[in-house]
Amino acid sequence: MRTLWLGAALTAALGFVASAATQVTHTKNSGLYLTGADFQEGRVAYEGDCGSKAHKLELHDVLRKSYIHVTHEGAKKRFGKTELFGFRACNGRDYRFVVNLEYQILEAKDLYIYRREVLVSHGRGSHGVKKYFFSLGPGGEVRELTLENLKKIFPDNRAFHLSLDESFGAGQKLSEYDEGYQMFKVNRLLIASREVRP
Repeated sequence: MRTLWLGAALTAALGFVASAATQVTHTKNSGLYLTGADFQEGRVAYEGDCGSKAHKLELHDVLRKSYIHVTHEGAKKRFGKTELFGFRACNGRDYRFVVNLEYQILEAKDLYIYRREVLVSHGRGSHGVKKYFFSLGPGGEVRELTLENLKKIFPDNRAFHLSLDESFGAGQKLSEYDEGYQMFKVNRLLIASREVRP
């Protein structure tokens, strides 16, 4: 019995080591989402291995340029940021271009939830603050995540308005994530409000 147990433990350990080795050697890919529909379908254009010299995304985000450069299979191309929906970064995160800025896509349900670090003046200096934004679907206007903006998008959904007021009083943040439902709370409330409407 003990031999069986040791054999099973050894097999599991070897499986774990093999799995870990696979994860270490796996490389990340980056590329572009040409449209919102491409993002929804998971279609990444100009996709390539981040470790390859033949593939590179140059976002020019520090200078806030209106274009990016993509080196794909050794050829360099230029795209206007307004021509594209967004991109997948080497870290596996997805971003949407809004004017010349990148917004990280945190959730893509009825409401798309985004995050962006914004510089805020503080005394003589400035520091980065994470701010949250949303849009209605992939093509909607990106707005700051506030109660007022959410209510403006759904002016006739009284159930949603009431749920927002009840759920986000006493300093609760609209960026709260609901672990139980695996989604942002504002999306859960929106879905629930549609279920109770006639």
